[in-house]
Amino acid sequence: MLQSAEVVSLRSPRSMRSDIQKVSIHLIGSMRIIAAGADILPRSRKARALLAYLCLCERGRTSRNQLTALLWDTSGDTHARMSLRHTLSELNRDVNGPVPGLVEIDRESVALNTRVCWIDVHAEPDQAGLLLTDLEGVSTPFDQWLTFERTRFEDRMRTRLEADLERLVRENALPQVCAEQARKLINLDPTHEGAVRALMTAFAEMGDRPQAIREYERCRHALKSVLDLSPSKETNAVYEAVRLVNSSRLIRQPEHTAGAANRVLASDGRLAHTATPVPDQPSIAVLPFRNLSGNTSYDYAGDGLVEDLIAMLSRVPNFFVISRLSAMAFRNHDYTPQQIGELLGVQYVVSGSMRVLGDRLRLTVELTDSRTGTALWSSRLDERFFDFLEVQDRLADAIVRRLAPYLRAAELKRTRVKRPDALGAYDLFLRAQENMHNSSREVFDSSEQLFAEAISRAPKYAAALAWRAYWHVLRVGQGWSLEPGQDTAQAEHFAQLAIVCDDTEPMALAIHGHIVSYLHKDFELAFERFEAALEIDPNSAPAWLWYAAAHAWKGDGPQAIEKINRAVPLSPYDPLMYAYSGIAGMAYLADAQYERAIEYALRCMRENATYTHAYRLLAIASILAGREEQARSAVRELLRLETELTVERFRKRFPGSGTPHAQIYCDALAKAGVPPR
Repeated sequence: MLQSAEVVSLRSPRSMRSDIQKVSIHLIGSMRIIAAGADILPRSRKARALLAYLCLCERGRTSRNQLTALLWDTSGDTHARMSLRHTLSELNRDVNGPVPGLVEIDRESVALNTRVCWIDVHAEPDQAGLLLTDLEGVSTPFDQWLTFERTRFEDRMRTRLEADLERLVRENALPQVCAEQARKLINLDPTHEGAVRALMTAFAEMGDRPQAIREYERCRHALKSVLDLSPSKETNAVYEAVRLVNSSRLIRQPEHTAGAANRVLASDGRLAHTATPVPDQPSIAVLPFRNLSGNTSYDYAGDGLVEDLIAMLSRVPNFFVISRLSAMAFRNHDYTPQQIGELLGVQYVVSGSMRVLGDRLRLTVELTDSRTGTALWSSRLDERFFDFLEVQDRLADAIVRRLAPYLRAAELKRTRVKRPDALGAYDLFLRAQENMHNSSREVFDSSEQLFAEAISRAPKYAAALAWRAYWHVLRVGQGWSLEPGQDTAQAEHFAQLAIVCDDTEPMALAIHGHIVSYLHKDFELAFERFEAALEIDPNSAPAWLWYAAAHAWKGDGPQAIEKINRAVPLSPYDPLMYAYSGIAGMAYLADAQYERAIEYALRCMRENATYTHAYRLLAIASILAGREEQARSAVRELLRLETELTVERFRKRFPGSGTPHAQIYCDALAKAGVPPR
């Protein structure tokens, strides 16, 4: 079998010429035809559609009448036959010219000479994908045929992936290996309950019960939204076993799973060590407060209170506090405290409600033990609404004093979050933050003006300044900046300003560390900034995230893995999760665990289809893992998103450009199809 764009000499049975070359035809994703290293894809969509039909036609020759009915169904017979002649002439020029004899045309029919071509869908591709993504809308009959072919291809892929997963389970393979195979099947079919059960089991055997429970919730949501079904009794049984049974006794426990939570398979099959999980410590989640007023504009006021509580609690020594953005995933969901505890992996849940009555605000807050569902403490406050910011501080202070009585008053005062002077600034800040995570470039760009308006209303709002700096960093990283130097300067400006406004704002210190490592390649200063942020807030997920990234760029895989394993549990439902997945992939890439890097790259793409880092990561890791076709497919999409990308531009932009592994990554991108300059 030929690999991707490889080209070899092949003697043509028809012409008996020795210089006929075998051509690679790619139908997964956007259509391509590669011969002698060049793409000879016809220019017109009708010609491409005709050729695609011939590639998938099992009958061999196809009559001209059938082709006209497929592609020119709304035209008269004469016009349809004339259009077909023009299209066949184009195929002769664009395809049969470089590869004589590829398309065989006579007066009655047309056929593809399969002896001189390799077609990806007839091989066993490493990764499933959508067939012919650029050919929808050619004609109604063609679209109907394409839908049928996509279903057939998906069924074949599903059958193969199911067989591989069943074999691994039957052979009692390591849970990490089973998890990787299960994710491949879930990437193809998010509602595949057999794969979900296997993945839940693998997570439980690795000691990660919260992740197993979250996988169940993801499956439940997918089944409801796609099929309007509930999980089967078999899936529910595994879920209950994960919840109620100690993971060391769950379902199956072969000898080699002992200590499995700290092991993964490296690319060469050896066992590699990952970071030790965070030790047990008091853990807490603060849920969005329910707005009982019937006016959604008050949601932001409740979010401000939640942010205050999280910021203060996260600075209590030995507390593990879930990020606000992750907790936001549970807004308007009727989960019990026990379910929240299971999904987020926390022992305590803070929840509450707010109601506005005229000019008065009534707040109710409750602390619950998620293991027993017992309410440990509750309180109610009535305050005038115009004094809401002061109410936030006072309520946050009361809760923290209850949970951590050893905090001194001076420490509480020092760690209190500085709020903007107007709720309007916070409203704008949250909207800008939300738009940053949108996969649409247009929506992403709209964040800049929202940040600007928020900062104009509250010039010393450190969090907004820090996130504005991060917006500029993301713009450079995505390859969307028309003037990277200017965006770099703006990122530095806003980060420094945030630190000046509040040198106890962890996000300000963390983003400055990210800027100096990613854009200035100053790792020594970056590490100082990350340590300063974590000294203030040991639960600052962005600080752990970018700390991991800096180690990955330096090529220190073990340290990068350790740091990312601290970051991810802090933000399991963060809208920015694609960034966490992407950095996790870079960490495993730096540690030469290429299959794990591929796994996280695919997860990152699923979480944000326009995040260019995911495609670069997938391309590099796939080349190093020997999956050249998967790498080339990733590069095709990457170049569509980042049209000006070259290997040289990547080298200059890559923070670890001065390290030995940078050359390895550049060579991999070049081999995957990124232009050199």
